[in-house]
Amino acid sequence: MKRISSLRCDHLDALILCGGFATRLEPLTLFVPKPLLPIKGRPILDYIVEKTIPLGVNRIVISTNLKFADQFEYWRHHTLSDGINKQIDMVVEPSMHNGEKFGAVKGINYALEAVKFNEDLLIIAGDNYYDFDLRALFAQFSRNRKPIIAAFDIGSLEEAKRFGVIIMEDGKVKEFQEKPENPKSTLVSTGIYIYPKEMLPKFHEYVANDNNPDAPGYFLSWLMKSTEIECVVYKGNWYDVGNIDTYKKVYDHMED
Repeated sequence: MKRISSLRCDHLDALILCGGFATRLEPLTLFVPKPLLPIKGRPILDYIVEKTIPLGVNRIVISTNLKFADQFEYWRHHTLSDGINKQIDMVVEPSMHNGEKFGAVKGINYALEAVKFNEDLLIIAGDNYYDFDLRALFAQFSRNRKPIIAAFDIGSLEEAKRFGVIIMEDGKVKEFQEKPENPKSTLVSTGIYIYPKEMLPKFHEYVANDNNPDAPGYFLSWLMKSTEIECVVYKGNWYDVGNIDTYKKVYDHMED
């Protein structure tokens, strides 16, 4: 653990995905983007950044849409301390409503083309709340330099239907099911990934060939045909704040 604790990710950038419109959380998200909804008086995004900064990443990029761009700019300049906000950049997708949304994978590709990342890339979904340390994920990635997913055992096949389901063997992803009707596992993707920089052009290749632009699970299933993908399973607390019930559960958990 000492080796992991001292690990610095000097050749790592981070992209936090905040481009969705969170229609399942309406009316809360009609005027406030999901990553800026408060938990214990602070936006969800604060907790994500708080877990990312200690990694020592070169920079953090927030990917959002045109409708909510001003709110993220306000958050960046008025909520964060000077030392942190100078490490954060933004890229804005030209979409104003849900019908124009890019989808997660197309949004990642848009950010890659707009920002020109030159380092390995940590990608985090902006609706995540978790309390585990990502340095273990980076430690394994550093050993093998293969795409890697942070996974969590949700403990329920019924609950697993709402997520990307991972079938794992010896630390490797053998199969990925995107929101399956009949999950083969209770192990789900947290929406946290690391990709080596040399593999980032794969996003452009995927999108350019008219593949499903939305859920990252479809991209992972496509990528698995040519690339081995690894997985680290985390314990602790993890929530995908995707609907009112989950948001209430996280809110109540933090208030206790």
